[in-house]
Amino acid sequence: MKSKIVRNNELFLLEIDGKSVPMYGYMSYQPEKACYEDFKNAGVHLFFTGVYAGDRGINQNSGIRPFRPGFWKGYDRYDFSAVERDFRLILGDSKPGENYLIPRLMVEPPSWWEDANPDELCRDAQGTPVHHSYCSEKWKRDTERMFEAFRDWLEDSGFAPYVPGWHIACGNTEEFLRPAHHPMQYTDYSPCALLAFRRWLKTRYPSAEELNRAWHTAYTSFEDAVFATPAQRMFGSAADGALHDPAWEQQAIDTYAFLNEVNAQAVVDLCSAAKRVTGGNIVIGAFFGYSTAGTEEGHHASHIVLESDAVDFLASPFMYTDNRASGVDWGFPGSVESAMLHGKPWFMEADVRTCLSEPISKCMPYADPVVNRAYDGPVWLGPDTVESSLGQMTKALARVLTHNTAVWWFDMWGGWYDHEKFMKFHRQARELYEAHSASGGSKNAAPAAVFLDDAFFNRISPIEGYAWMYHELAKKLGHTGTPYRLFLLDDLERIDPADYRLALFGPVAEWTLPKLNALQNWKADGRMLVFLDALNTDVSVSGGVKSVENGLERLPGDAQIAVDAAGRTTALLRRHADYSVYCTAERAPSSDLLRRLILAAGGQIYAFGGEIVYASEKYVAVHAASDGIKRICVPCKAKLTDVFTGEILPGNESFADVEMKKGQTLLLEIKQ
Repeated sequence: MKSKIVRNNELFLLEIDGKSVPMYGYMSYQPEKACYEDFKNAGVHLFFTGVYAGDRGINQNSGIRPFRPGFWKGYDRYDFSAVERDFRLILGDSKPGENYLIPRLMVEPPSWWEDANPDELCRDAQGTPVHHSYCSEKWKRDTERMFEAFRDWLEDSGFAPYVPGWHIACGNTEEFLRPAHHPMQYTDYSPCALLAFRRWLKTRYPSAEELNRAWHTAYTSFEDAVFATPAQRMFGSAADGALHDPAWEQQAIDTYAFLNEVNAQAVVDLCSAAKRVTGGNIVIGAFFGYSTAGTEEGHHASHIVLESDAVDFLASPFMYTDNRASGVDWGFPGSVESAMLHGKPWFMEADVRTCLSEPISKCMPYADPVVNRAYDGPVWLGPDTVESSLGQMTKALARVLTHNTAVWWFDMWGGWYDHEKFMKFHRQARELYEAHSASGGSKNAAPAAVFLDDAFFNRISPIEGYAWMYHELAKKLGHTGTPYRLFLLDDLERIDPADYRLALFGPVAEWTLPKLNALQNWKADGRMLVFLDALNTDVSVSGGVKSVENGLERLPGDAQIAVDAAGRTTALLRRHADYSVYCTAERAPSSDLLRRLILAAGGQIYAFGGEIVYASEKYVAVHAASDGIKRICVPCKAKLTDVFTGEILPGNESFADVEMKKGQTLLLEIKQ
């Protein structure tokens, strides 16, 4: 088999032996309780399943127990019998070319490997081991040998013709998150990480003297350098302890920069090994790029992965906004848009709970942590009714369609979609996605581009207000009544401002000359430039507004939007002849303010009552945040047609009024 990713206008397809396959699939952790056959009957041909090298659960924080026996029994000793049972259960009597299976290959090493390699383990500041270290070259070499054994088994067992790719998984929850047993455990202080850190420092500083000047230390050589302590990482000296000041805390900033790069490099190294082992004949991908996650999560050097030819696709779940509640947006945790700019599709893991979802203690008791109740909380519970469940499923589908992502439906514990109405939805959704893929997708209609600077996270101490600011911002943006697109600041030069009315910038570590030059292109055609956290980051070079002792510098003609209790200007609007600049001390302005700024820039608002809206040139979807009559506006004369029922909404030229219940989602085609 040979497979590759091919671009089709606005989206990507998986090409397998010359045959185009939509990137639309289904997966479960428990194949024996899953709906693989129902999804086959619904026309789905791409499937996923978990495969485990190690012998422990996937989540170090929760204490979840293993889903399946690990196959890596010792050096050059393997037992794939459990993998074979799952493969046979999923594929059934499928012939090659009918259905395809991508294994999610969890490469956390077994406990025997860790016992044999104590110097290769990740350790906290107290020396406690926390699985393997991403800095361990031995782990990577041994993993490549394990890949070879897995490849050989696929070929010998006859499953190779069904497997067009591998999904490499590692770290906490399989998502390359930095290992930790509890939220306040700081890693990695292992010997192999320290050696790698010192090598890394030599590439950043020309001499030990330069390092000493930056760190305010007195090292005689790079071999004396050490990581920042937990206290140095935990508390910054700027912004009420939330930020590390480069003038005094470069050691902490360098520590985070190194650890973030190590995480990203581990993804590249493992995917490169998989490419070598498979001869580069199949697609290889991984969970990565969660740039909105906290400081300690380790996903803040995404450019390393995006620029690597070894990684063909990325993946993530949606954000867990308000425990996946109805009436809120589930944003993307990373820049799906930047990945696409780099030629990489992004699989959205649609782990949408339904009224059939049950606690793991009931449906998978062998994997339940037993003592703690980590999997009984609200985030694991679905809506109460079938109709509310369909509203959530339609919301997820709408985000996927309008952003042209790939998707697999993740029936975690099995049975979540085992209902006639749910499978009717999946048949229609698959048909819709297949036609969408064949036509090349539909250009996203977001009027706002949001830019996130991965490098700024190296400055953030793990204080909640900063570390998770993009989660709060995403929630606010979700209620503006119009879509937005999230990009990495590194890609500013790649993006055409003509597609947007507003550009919103989070805190920026450094406005380099290329970025400043790219920013000039946005200062035209009446656009709005929005700069957040303007009192704690330098906006003078970007927005022309300075932070001064008394707040933001206000010039004649500036509109003062907000002041603090001391009378300092904390938000202002500066209007130029052909563009405007809005600066605010806030990290996540209100949905109402963001909506007004988008309108002020000439952007389209589709709904005004706090509804969640996704839109492309072809579709508009509305998810109701409350009960009531919703007016859905579009930027043209059109008929809005329900894609599931064919019903044309009653309306008047460029809008339609419809009564909705909270949590209901309408996915509409815009027919001119």
